[in-house]
Amino acid sequence: MQKPGHIFLFLLVLGFFVLGLSFLSPKSPLKLGPIELSFYQPQDLLGLQWEEESVDTLGTVGLLDSLDLDSLPAEVVEIVKEVPALDTTLQMASWDALAPLFDALADLKVGKRSTVRIIHYGDSQLEGDRITMQLRNALQKQYGGRGFGYVALEPLVEPASLDFVESQGMLRKTAFGRRDTAIKDMAYGHLASFTMLEENDGSSGYSGYVTFAKRNWGYSMARDFTKVKMSLGTTAMTIAQIWVADTIYSTQTFPENSEGTMVLEVPEDGEFTLALQSDASPRIYGISFESGTGVHVDNVAMRGASGMVFSKLDPDQFQKQLNEEDYKLIILQYGGNAVPYLKDEAHARRFARSAARQIDHIKRLYPGVAMIYIGPSDMARKNGLKMESYPLIQPFKTALRAEVLSRGAVYWDLYDVMGGTGSMVRWVDSEPALAVKDYIHFTPKGAQWVGNALAAQLTAASDAYTAELERQSMEAKRKKDSINAWVASLVVEVDSNAVDTINP
Repeated sequence: MQKPGHIFLFLLVLGFFVLGLSFLSPKSPLKLGPIELSFYQPQDLLGLQWEEESVDTLGTVGLLDSLDLDSLPAEVVEIVKEVPALDTTLQMASWDALAPLFDALADLKVGKRSTVRIIHYGDSQLEGDRITMQLRNALQKQYGGRGFGYVALEPLVEPASLDFVESQGMLRKTAFGRRDTAIKDMAYGHLASFTMLEENDGSSGYSGYVTFAKRNWGYSMARDFTKVKMSLGTTAMTIAQIWVADTIYSTQTFPENSEGTMVLEVPEDGEFTLALQSDASPRIYGISFESGTGVHVDNVAMRGASGMVFSKLDPDQFQKQLNEEDYKLIILQYGGNAVPYLKDEAHARRFARSAARQIDHIKRLYPGVAMIYIGPSDMARKNGLKMESYPLIQPFKTALRAEVLSRGAVYWDLYDVMGGTGSMVRWVDSEPALAVKDYIHFTPKGAQWVGNALAAQLTAASDAYTAELERQSMEAKRKKDSINAWVASLVVEVDSNAVDTINP
């Protein structure tokens, strides 16, 4: 029988043995063909009890404020001072890069236009309307508008402002991720996905239904939609019925061989069901919950996507739907799904160039739109016993920033916004937690913080744009006044010379 003391002694000896090996182990991984072996180092096992001469905290928020520089060696102080400041602003190569959006918002405010629409594309960080909802709420508070915009009829994650109580007969198809190979074309619509109806059992035709109910939480303006419209394409006439309990509230039809939007008559309050039927399944590109006036911001989350899908979509259809919705700002938020697979800095630069080319493609199809590219957040992986930032995020986001700015788009550095290197670990460890323990995704509170930060930066950029317009207007007026004064002085001088000629 083993005594507790013997077990403790064994574990103690084993611990010292492993610690001793850590002193003798090489610091660099050992490669054996395709296999890479890493070894624990003393700092991995002893943590803060082990001191090294290197500084590994560069790039964190408030670093200079948190260090007593007088107590550090001079060479370390110089290294710390060389750390570039984090840039949390909307970075742009031209002061008017967001002019299409800001001019439209100004027109909306004075009644020259009725709506302004924005679309926010991204990966799984946006699921459930995360991040987008804070931006939308800030804009709707300032410029008006109700509802949360477009959503798939069969979403992977429901929006925060509406409950999809029940659905049946709906099939989700996406242009990203694992695509259905039975679909040969790329006419997936501007949400890069569509919903199809299932074939009826025992009878001809296709049908399905979804029951919706307004939630009692979330942003009130997003919940308070007054208009519902559906974007679809058909080969056969499609009938849409709105049911309230067991009673038909309204019925509308969409003609065969058509593509466009259909406005649905729905009750203002309570639960209602949308039932669809057709002889051939339509493609339902999305359903939008909005209002007749104000700002609408669509959230499009693509789980697992790298942001390369736009150039693969049917260009004519994509262009047509962008024009129909009249978007003034397109936001792309990608890069996180690529970070774990970047091999080296050259690979990071190539991927950044490919990602930014999506901007070129969208602008060719839909010129004159303002665009913001939100780069990857900090992400962490396990190295020994510690979690640390992926080493290639910094060169990747630096290259991505340069590519985005060179194409006339705006760059928002989410890595810097979070706090730079090591920030994901701090976000996970914070109280309350701002990121979950996969060290990739934000918690609802973290996503809320990011959304509010984005809204604040857009407001700051709008104020700067307005100030620059006023400055240019004043400068133009000053030049005009100066020219007028100079012309007037010439007239006076000519008149004076004329008098001298008459009265010598």
